[in-house]
This record gives sequence, structure tokens and C-alpha cells, in this order.
Amino acid sequence: MRPLLILILAASSALADIPGWFREASTVAHPKYSPTTKGVALFYEERVQVEPTGKQTSTVRKAIKILNREGKNEAIGSVSYESKGSKVKDFKAWLIYPGGKTKEYSKKDFIEGNAKPDFVLYSTRKFTMINASADVDPGTVFGYEATLEEDTVFSQFLWSFQDDLPHMLSRFQLTVPAGWQADAKGYEGANIKAEVSGSTYTWEERNLSSVEREPGAPRLNSMLPRIAVSMIPPEGTPLVGGPIACFRTWKDVSKWESVLIDPQSKVTAAIEAKSSELTSGKATLIEKIRALATYVQQIRYVAISTNTSRGGGYIPHNADEVLRVAYGDCKDKANLLKTMLKTINVPSHQVAIYSGDSRFTKEDFPSPMQFNHAILAIQLPATEKFVATLDHPSLGRLLLFDPTDTSVPFGYLPDHEQNSNALISAGEEGSLIRTPQSAPSDNHTNRDWTLTLDNEGAAVGKLIETSTGQEAFNDREQMLRLSKDDYTKGVSAAMAMFMTGAVTESVETSYDEARHIFKMEARFRAPVYAKVMKGKLWMVRTMPSSYVRLPNVNKSEREQPLILNPVSFSEHITWSLPENLKLDEIPDADKLDMPFGKFQSSWKQNGTVIEATRSIEIKSAVVPVANFTPTRDLFLRFNGSGEAPIVLIKQ
Repeated sequence: MRPLLILILAASSALADIPGWFREASTVAHPKYSPTTKGVALFYEERVQVEPTGKQTSTVRKAIKILNREGKNEAIGSVSYESKGSKVKDFKAWLIYPGGKTKEYSKKDFIEGNAKPDFVLYSTRKFTMINASADVDPGTVFGYEATLEEDTVFSQFLWSFQDDLPHMLSRFQLTVPAGWQADAKGYEGANIKAEVSGSTYTWEERNLSSVEREPGAPRLNSMLPRIAVSMIPPEGTPLVGGPIACFRTWKDVSKWESVLIDPQSKVTAAIEAKSSELTSGKATLIEKIRALATYVQQIRYVAISTNTSRGGGYIPHNADEVLRVAYGDCKDKANLLKTMLKTINVPSHQVAIYSGDSRFTKEDFPSPMQFNHAILAIQLPATEKFVATLDHPSLGRLLLFDPTDTSVPFGYLPDHEQNSNALISAGEEGSLIRTPQSAPSDNHTNRDWTLTLDNEGAAVGKLIETSTGQEAFNDREQMLRLSKDDYTKGVSAAMAMFMTGAVTESVETSYDEARHIFKMEARFRAPVYAKVMKGKLWMVRTMPSSYVRLPNVNKSEREQPLILNPVSFSEHITWSLPENLKLDEIPDADKLDMPFGKFQSSWKQNGTVIEATRSIEIKSAVVPVANFTPTRDLFLRFNGSGEAPIVLIKQ
């Protein structure tokens, strides 16, 4: 009995190091998932306690069961924090193997470093991380608990109940100072009803399925169930002037941001001199604004992130300093242009926006935490109008301009920033706006093909592709990024993909700076183009290549909405045929109009010449799952119009 008693005591000792919450979570039953599901979060919780001074203590607990080999990288826990005014009070991690064996990680197993992406030159954000991926196998449960103490001005929380993994129990708990309250907004079906006990609010979700993003679906962070929580202070508490910044309206956010931004835009002698140099000889106000905007746009993008928990992420560096070092991040560049515009008496205002997903920022949650990018709104005379202008009720005609995007010129707004909620930081006059959306026809691509088919089924021809608007900016950026040789190789590879054995003999490009029109001309030959059957029946694919800038609709069913980006495309082809070939069959014309878009195609013959045209125009839209089938039909019919064969008979 003695050896058995020793074994029991040893086992009990090993298990004693595992906290009760983790041990309990490791036994949670879960459904059977598909073989590709990497893991399942058995338990995920964050508890936050806020003191009247703004000091916050948060504890994160998570238990993840690894389900396959690819899921080993899910066994990672990390916490990031500001190096000044914050500290990791405690961080522990454990493993429970399928057979019951356990492992607790020691302090030497944790890694610390700078939480700095590659594009950030310097950051005061730090991280502590445990990486257990090398120690886990399928069936292992990985867990960690981290407690962070942070001194922050923020009173709001954006909390997603899951990532792409399924979650069995997910919980966010907030304890507010005495006399305060909490209010939650819910998105993507999240539960906003809290369980309240005194000053503590708890939100829960259970049995959340995995999320695997489909092609063309919204970004993952826009599809996940999440809550946005605001702390509400007692009546009479200053909203933005106290130790904790609180926001009831977008005007509150505008006033708070303006206090941080405006002092950084002082005009100095150096800025005055540079502005004078850049605007010298410019006859009109627009020419002067364009000169300053183009200069700032070309300044190198480098991010420096400091004091983020106290609002540092919203404060640009002093404009004079940015001019001197000739680099800065988005808010630095916007602020420099704002300051330089002062020298020609043109008011402007910094604009906060979420770049990359126009549907992410919610109008009913006034908060600076919803943005990740800064651009500029420039006040213009009411007579001036560009693609990116809008009329503001108190600030008048505004032109939105992104000094960070080096490919989109003055007068335009990058497509990923269009039709978005954005905040103009203009003190009392600031407000949330919806950015302009360019028409599909403003961003057009046209292809004009001229091809000649010989008696052996080979084809020689020329393609002239012309693009305008955002399409032109994208094409020009690609041209500038690549050497002439590499650009030609790219065009050649694309030709060969659709025409077997095609050889591109020359490629020439040009860009009209004044009209923003990009043009590419390619000459090519395809030794085998027509499909010849028994030497008599010839089948010729109408369009030599496909148009690839449309959504992927290969699958007949979807589980997620389909994002449609604006598209405007037209194509014309002229086929010259040998005289000994007689037309046997030509495709029928086709046409389809839908609320979100339209397309049409047609063919006609004139002696030995056959002409085909097709076009498609798509508006910006979100197609719900229920409407996917008719939407898919439009794209399939358009794609089919390019594949449709011309049938010839050799005489």
C-alpha cells in the first residue's frame, strides 16, 4: 500500500498547481467539429475593474483545446501594455495532456519584448508572451491567466466574444467605480443584456461556432459577435476634462481629439518658408493646395507610437518636427499638411477613419476607439468640386484627402476609405460624416482587342487597355513598383495563362497626369488559339482573357454576406478571319439588369470580320445570403460571355 499512497500523493501534488477554473474548463464537453477545426476555446474571460482615477486592473483567462496538428499554434498567450504607467502583475500558463499529465510554465519560459510591427519605428508598447506550441499535441488543453494593471484615460471597451475558433463559454465582466453605470451596444448578434450585481456587469455568450471567412465576405472582425461598452459617470462629472474621458456624443469625441491635435499645428518659420517655396508661381488657390498636398503625400511613412493608454495614439508629432525629419505616420502627415495650409489661409481638420473596412465603425457608439487611420478635410470655396468633396452643415465644402496614400492623387479618396463613417475633429463643429462614394463609372477599365486568325488556327493581335480613377491608380502603382522588365513579364504571364503558348512581343505603358488615365498596349501572338476538330470545324473563344476583378462565386451556396466593390468594365474585340472560314454559329446577345448591377454582351458579323462587345457595372453593396443565387447568376453569365465560342467551318 505504501507505494500506491506515494503515487496518489504525488499526483495530488501535481494537480494542486493547476487552478480550479482551468481544471474545470478542461473537462467541458464540446461538439464534434470538422477535421479542419484547429481548436476550441473551452473558456474565455476578461474581468476589468476601474477605479475613479482611471486605473484599470484586468485579468484574462483562457483555456483552449488543441484538436489537430495545425492547431498547435493556438497554444499561445500574450498581453500588450504601455511601458509607462502599466505593468503585468501576474502571468501564468499550464497544460493538461489527454492522459491527465500536467505542466506549469515558469517565469523563464515567458518572452518579453516591444509590441512593434515592422512599419513602426519606435513604440512604448510592450508585450509578454508564452508560446507552448512546441509542447502540445491534439487533445492537449492549454490555459493561461494574465493580470494587467494600467493607468488609462479611456472609459470604453470593444470586446469580441471570439476569434475564428469555436468558443464554448465567453465572458466579459466590468466593475465600474461607485456611482457609475455601464451601457453596451451589441453587434453581429451579440448579447447586450448584462447580469448586474452592484457595480459589476457581466456579459456572456455560449456555444459559438467557428468562423471561416468565405471569399468576398466582410473582414473577420466585422463578422464576430462583439459588444461596445461605455462607462457612464454620475451626473455633473466632467466628460472629457477629468481623469477618465467619457463620450456621450460624437461632438464630445471631436472636442476631446481637437484638444490633443490642435496644439501640434503651430506655423513656424521653417514651415512658412517651405510652403512659400512649394506654392511659388502657382496662380490659383487650388494649385497651391495641390502643391502642398502632393509634397506631404510623398513624405516617407514611418510610425512612432508612444503613451497610447493616455491618448498618445491620437496626438500627432509637432508639424515642425515632422517637416525637419521628413517622415511620420498618418496623423503626423495629416497634421503637417494642416499646418502648411494655414500659411495660405486655408482651414482644414483632421479626420479619423477606419481604413480597410467601411462597415466597421458604428454610428451609435461615439468613441475614438473605432478608428485606425487619420486623413484630412480641407475647406474649399463652394464653387470647387472634386470626386472626394462633400458639403458639411457648418464647415461648408470639404475635400477629403489622404496624405498617406502615395498612389491616389489630390481630389480623390482611396476606394477602401469611401462610403465610411469618419469623424471630423473640429471642436464644437466636429461631427461624424459619411465619406463620399465615387460612381462605378468613375473607376473604369476598357479593353480593346484586335486579332487576326490565320489558316492554321494561330492568332496575332494587339490589346489596348485603358483605365481611369482608382483602376488607373492601381495600375500605375503596379507599373512604378516593378521594373519595365518585370512588368512585361507579368503581362506576358497573364497572356499565356489564357492563350496556350502565347508570346508577348511588346508592352508599352503611359499615364496622363492631368486626366489620370493609365494606358497599356501589348502586342502578342498565340501559335494555337482555335480548336480545330477533324480539320474542318473550328471553335474560337470570343474573348482572349477573363476579367479577374470580380468576386469569387465558384460555390453555389454561401453562409456569409458577399461584399460587392464598385466595378465598371467594358471590352470590345475585332476578329479578322481567313476567307476560307465560314461562320456557322455565333453566341446570342445577353443582358441582365439587377438593383446592384448590370451586364450586356453582343456579337455581330460583317463579312470576314466579327465584333463582340460586353460590359458590366456593379455598385457598392452587401449581398445577404438569401440573395446570393440571383447575384451569382449575373456574374456567371458575364463570365460565360467571355468563354462563349464562335463556331466556324472551313470551306
